[in-house]
Amino acid sequence: MITEPGTIDDLVADAAAAGYGVTKRLVHDWVAKGLLAQPKRRRTAQRGSEKALHSGAQRTLFLSLLAKRPTATVRPLAEFVVVCWLFINDDDFIGPQQAIRALRTYVGDPRGSQAWARERAAGFVQPLCDPRLGTARSRRELLKAFANAFYTGTYDRGDLIAKCAPQFEDKMAFREVLRSLRRGPVPGQPESLLLHLDVVLQAGKAVQDGDVDQELLMEARTQYLRLRTPDWGPTQSDYDMAMGLLLVGIGTLLLYRTGELGHPALA
Repeated sequence: MITEPGTIDDLVADAAAAGYGVTKRLVHDWVAKGLLAQPKRRRTAQRGSEKALHSGAQRTLFLSLLAKRPTATVRPLAEFVVVCWLFINDDDFIGPQQAIRALRTYVGDPRGSQAWARERAAGFVQPLCDPRLGTARSRRELLKAFANAFYTGTYDRGDLIAKCAPQFEDKMAFREVLRSLRRGPVPGQPESLLLHLDVVLQAGKAVQDGDVDQELLMEARTQYLRLRTPDWGPTQSDYDMAMGLLLVGIGTLLLYRTGELGHPALA
């Protein structure tokens, strides 16, 4: 853990000492994407402006991100930053403004990448793609339909319900899948699954449009941590599910603001 603040030159030197060859351009790029916080400017000295300082915690974060970089694209790195912010209540480490920028990087624009839309859809419907539910064809059709929903930001409600229905037909198999999954609650019928989708799409659009402010993000974190029943952890399952549940919390709060849902704290 690095404790002393440092300039961009120090970050590049930290990376070199750890065996990573990086440039100042990478640091600037990661600041813009929210992977790193904005450095703190210093007063202008008589000899000219002094370079801004990155905190010791951010220098440590930089090395952690570099360690993950060989096997991760920018989106998983952004997810790592947001999840760290979610569980580590220390704004000196990662503050909400950095988390908002990282969240925007993570969400991106699904319309720019069908592959990213499929990845988000796969995570969303993963429990329903269990081999014990439906048929191989119904699972493929379900994933394709949800990928299209994430890619376009809209969907045909009747068509999507029809695509979901085969996964819910065998109630005993569905209950067995739920018992075997170590993750949060899964909607138990197509209509509730589509409400879940509406909430996530609402959150994604708000993030893309810059409508998620610090107050909303902080409240979403508070609600998520309040609903986490265990006092221990977080576990690996918590980390894996955190981003999806945070987006659900954001979408739910947005719908509450418009009067479409009751406040989650009062539900």
